[in-house]
Amino acid sequence: MPGSRTVPRYGAILVAGLLIAAYFAGLPRHAGQSKPPFVVPDQAQFHPDPDDRWYRGFASDGRTRLVHAPSLVELGDGRIRAFWFAGSREGASDVAIHSAVFDPETGQWSKEKRVLTRMRVARGLNRHIRKLGNMVAVRRGQRIDLYVVAVSFGGWSGSRLAVAESHDQGRSWQVRKGLVTSPFLNVSPLVKNPPVRYQDGTIGLPVYHELAGKFGEFLRLNKKNRIMDEAHMGYGRQALQPMVFVRDRYRARALLRNGSADRPGVLFSSRTDDGGESWTPLSDSGLPNPGSAVSGAALGPEHWLLAANNNPRERDELSLLQTRDAGKSWKPLKVLHDQSRFRDGLKPAAFREQLRTSLLPHPGLSTEEILAGVRATKCRRGTCSFQFDYPYMLRADNGDIHVVYTWNKTLIGHAWW
Repeated sequence: MPGSRTVPRYGAILVAGLLIAAYFAGLPRHAGQSKPPFVVPDQAQFHPDPDDRWYRGFASDGRTRLVHAPSLVELGDGRIRAFWFAGSREGASDVAIHSAVFDPETGQWSKEKRVLTRMRVARGLNRHIRKLGNMVAVRRGQRIDLYVVAVSFGGWSGSRLAVAESHDQGRSWQVRKGLVTSPFLNVSPLVKNPPVRYQDGTIGLPVYHELAGKFGEFLRLNKKNRIMDEAHMGYGRQALQPMVFVRDRYRARALLRNGSADRPGVLFSSRTDDGGESWTPLSDSGLPNPGSAVSGAALGPEHWLLAANNNPRERDELSLLQTRDAGKSWKPLKVLHDQSRFRDGLKPAAFREQLRTSLLPHPGLSTEEILAGVRATKCRRGTCSFQFDYPYMLRADNGDIHVVYTWNKTLIGHAWW
C-alpha cells in the first residue's frame, strides 16, 4: 500500500534530524572563537653535542614479559616520573599501567610499581573495560592528569580516553572521568605525545583516531578537562600519533606517523597558523620513517629535537635529530641504537651473542635474565630481530633532556642528557 511507506520515511527523517541536532549540541561551545596564544618555548642556554655525556639505562625492572609505549612527566620537585603499559602481551586483560621515578640527583630509578589496572579504570568510568593502552601525563600545578587509552569492545579503534588525577606526585590515582570527544558513541580517540600549553592555562592535546580511518586531531582542554575546541589534522586513512612543536604565539608544526599504504616510508607534516584552529593538508616532512611513532622537545622557537626511527623500513635503529629552522631541514645528532645490519634476522644463538655484546647494564637483572626475556618477545620461528621504538621525549625545567622508549618490547630504555 502506498501509505505503508510514509511512516518509515518520516521516521528516518526524524532520526536523522535528532542525530544532527545531537551532533551540534555536542560541539564545544567555544568552537569558532579565536584561540589564545601558545606558550612559546624558551631558548635553551646550551647546545646539543653528540659527544656530550649521556646517561643510558632502563626504567623498568624486567619482571613483566611485555612493556610498551612509555611517557614522561616532570614532578614539582624536579624528579621525572615515567609511565608505560605492561602485561603478558599487548591487549591482554592483565595489562596495567606501570610507573617509576627517576631522581637526577642520584641518577637512579625507583622501584617499578603498578599504578592503574583495567578494573580500577572500569570502576572509575562505571563501564566495562577490556584493555588499556597508551597514556600521556601533564602537570597542572599540584595536580597530575593522566590520559589513558581504555577499550571496552573491539580493537584500538573502539577506544576512549579515561582521565586519572593524582595530587601526591603520582603515588595514588583517582579515575575521575572520560573525555567526551563525540556526541555519538564517543569512541576512537587515542594519545601518544605530550600536549602544548596556551597562555590562558588551557592545553592543546594531540590525539588520533583509527575508527573508519587514521587521522590526527588537536583538542584544546580547560583545567577541568572539558574540550573547548577540536580540529582535524588530515583525513582518511593516512596519518596518526601527531607530535606538535610550537614555533611562535600562533604557529606550530605537527609531525605525524605514516598510516598510508599509498605513500609509505616518510613522516607526514601539518602546520597551523591560527593557534590550532585549522591545520594544513598533510605533506611530506622530508624525514624517512618506517611508519613508526616519533616524539620530540623544543629547545627554542625554531630549535627542536626529535627521536625517531630514521629510516624508511624498520625499527631496528633509533636516532636523535635536530632542526634549527622549524623543521625545514633536519640533521642527525646521535644514534641511540643501530642494529640495521641484522635487518634480515638472526638465528637465536647469533642474536643472543649480539645482544650480549651491546647490552647495557641493568641494576636488578642479570644478563641471562634479560636475554631470556628478549628471546621470548623478539624470536619467532627460529629468527630473531631487534626493535627500538615508541620514543617519548621531555625537556625538564632545568634544561635536561630525557628520552624513554621501548627496548625490544622487553624493557623501557632511558637516555638522559
